[in-house]
Amino acid sequence: MPRPLLHSARKSLQWLTVSLGVLTLAVVSTAVEQGTSVEGRLLPPHMRGAIPWKTISADQMGKGTTAPADTNVIIQIPDDAKQMTLDVLTGYRGKDIRFWGYCFPENYDRDSALTKKRFPGTVFLSKRERELRLEQQMNLRQQHFTVENNLTEEDLNQERVYRGSIRHQQEVFRGGTSCFLMTERPLPIGTDNDKDRANTAIERDVGSDPQNADTDADGVQDGAETFFLATNPVLRDSDGDGLIDGIEDKNFNGRRDLDETDATKWDTDADGLCDGLCKVEKGQKLRGEDKNINGVLDEGEFNPLLIDSDGDDILDLQEVFVCELGGGTDC
Repeated sequence: MPRPLLHSARKSLQWLTVSLGVLTLAVVSTAVEQGTSVEGRLLPPHMRGAIPWKTISADQMGKGTTAPADTNVIIQIPDDAKQMTLDVLTGYRGKDIRFWGYCFPENYDRDSALTKKRFPGTVFLSKRERELRLEQQMNLRQQHFTVENNLTEEDLNQERVYRGSIRHQQEVFRGGTSCFLMTERPLPIGTDNDKDRANTAIERDVGSDPQNADTDADGVQDGAETFFLATNPVLRDSDGDGLIDGIEDKNFNGRRDLDETDATKWDTDADGLCDGLCKVEKGQKLRGEDKNINGVLDEGEFNPLLIDSDGDDILDLQEVFVCELGGGTDC
C-alpha cells in the first residue's frame, strides 16, 4: 500500500475507534445518570431500540444475577463490596465467553470526558475476547504486511493509540464502581464478600452460602471446590469414599497434587477399594484403604494411590478377600 494511502487508512481507523468510543461513553454515562430513555436522543433512528439496555443495581449485584446476552448492561457494584478480580466478578466464564466492558473512574466528569479523544477510565476484555482480537490483528498484519522506510514519530504514535484503544486494562474491581458490559452469552455476575472466589450468582446456583467461605466446613473454600477441584461445595465428602474433601485436598489449594487422592473419585487407584472406608455388600461390610479415615498411610493400611501397596504382586483387593476368607477381623 502506498505510504499516503496507508497513512490515510490509519487516520480513518483511529477516527472510527475514537468516535465509537465517545458515542458509547455518551450513551452509557447518560444512562447511568438519567436512565435509558435518553437512548433515542443519542443514537440515529435506525439504531434506536436495536440493542436493549439493562441496569443491574447494587442490590442485584449483592444478591447475584445474570447479565443478558447482546444487551447494553450497566452494572453498579455496591459500595461495601470487597475487592474482586474479573474472573470472580464474571464467574470464571472469560475463557469461553466473549465479553467486553468499561468502568468509569471515581472522579468521572462526563462533560470533560467527552472533549477528550480517549476513555478516561479503563477497559476490560474477557480472555476469549483478547484471544480473538489478537488473532484478528495478526491476520490483518499478514494480509497487509508491507515494508516501510522512514516512519515518522507521528506514524508510530498513531499505531500505539490504536492498539491501546482495545487493550485489556482492568483486572481488579472495587466497591462503588459503575461499569458498562456487553456479552455474547448470559454471564453470572455478583459480588464476593466472603472472599471464597465464588460470586453471589454462582453461590446461588450451586446452593452454597455467600456469607460463608466454606459452606460445608470441609476445609476447602466454595470457589475452589466449584471451579478448580470440581467437588460439591455443600457436601463434605463429595465422592462418598469416607474421606472429607479437605482430607483428600490436603493443602486446600483446589487442585489434586501428586500425593493426594482424587476428591471426585470413590476409588482413585481403581483397585476396587475406596480411598477411605466404605460400606459394601449392601452395607454388611466395611472395606477401604484408609481404615481410620485420617488421610495418612498408617501401619496395616493400603496405599490409595497404588493397586499393589506392598509390591508383592497381589492386588490390594485380593489381599482383603484372602484375609476375609481366612477369618480375619481387621481386613
